[in-house]
Amino acid sequence: MTGWDEDALAGLRAAVARGDARAGLALLAGRPLGPVLQYAGDVLVAALAESLDGADAAARACREELDARGLPGDAELAAELAAALDGRPSGLEVLPADLGAVAEALEAAPADGLWLLDLDRGDVLAPGEPSDDEGRHLPIPPGAPAGAPEEERRGRARRWLAEQGLRPGPRVL
Repeated sequence: MTGWDEDALAGLRAAVARGDARAGLALLAGRPLGPVLQYAGDVLVAALAESLDGADAAARACREELDARGLPGDAELAAELAAALDGRPSGLEVLPADLGAVAEALEAAPADGLWLLDLDRGDVLAPGEPSDDEGRHLPIPPGAPAGAPEEERRGRARRWLAEQGLRPGPRVL
């Protein structure tokens, strides 16, 4: 295992979505972190919290690559990894938000209407989608450039969430 084929990438996406640090760490083993730094960082923050073998070295390598790459969201994720490596909280509130859905909302055309982030459940609500009027919602600013690679889209969503004092967490039922 040395690369990221569709099956391995799908497995990593699923591990991040479930918050399954053990499965995610196993998928990272022997593969380059560069193509999947945003997913890898999420897995490694969780793996550090669980004190899994191999998490410390992989997290340090991931943090170095994030620092060197410098795409949107990389600094925020590197800071989360640094906090996890030091055993301290990141200072950001965990919200079970799907970075892909947040990225989609950020890329919406302003004329399409306002997307909302549900601050209680982490759901991203499309314009006109019914919402719980009792809940807390945050408008997602539209108009980010569309068509970027998945890593950049996730990073842009991560950066926007961090600017709101939030960080993504696993979405569990």
